[in-house]
Amino acid sequence: MAQQSIRRRHRKRGDGTVKLNITSMIDMFTLMVVFLLKNYSAQGQLVTPATNLLLPTSSVEKNAGEALSVKVSGTNIMVENDVVIDEKGFQTALAQKEFLIEPLYNVLKKHCDEAKKSAEMFKTEFSGKVSIQGDVAIPYNMLTRIMYTCGQAGYPVMNLVVYRKG
Repeated sequence: MAQQSIRRRHRKRGDGTVKLNITSMIDMFTLMVVFLLKNYSAQGQLVTPATNLLLPTSSVEKNAGEALSVKVSGTNIMVENDVVIDEKGFQTALAQKEFLIEPLYNVLKKHCDEAKKSAEMFKTEFSGKVSIQGDVAIPYNMLTRIMYTCGQAGYPVMNLVVYRKG
């Protein structure tokens, strides 16, 4: 009787190999790949147009790239969807004689410093690119002041975002 219980124990233990069913894992990875391929776009829209802006049209052929976003409406200035200059500040900036817009410069400089630190950390090059979305109704002298401020804050490569004719 003792020998029978020893045999039963040996039979229950098995030979020590475990079989792994990977069919469900392959199905899961296939679904993930299909999902990522459907959501990936090689020339997708990298710029989200602001809702309250009417962008000018142009016959430009160059696609927008990834850059810091500055949105200028007739009443405010936003950097990355954060209001930097409200309506009162916008009127003050329009009336000032100086070319540099101080509140905008401070925010852009902060973004520039952070981008340079992350570029250094990841061993990449800081591009210094900024995309300016300006309403068709903003005054030219305001646009030039914004561009000057971007350049002084460390963003010398500026792209004006427009709608393509066509």
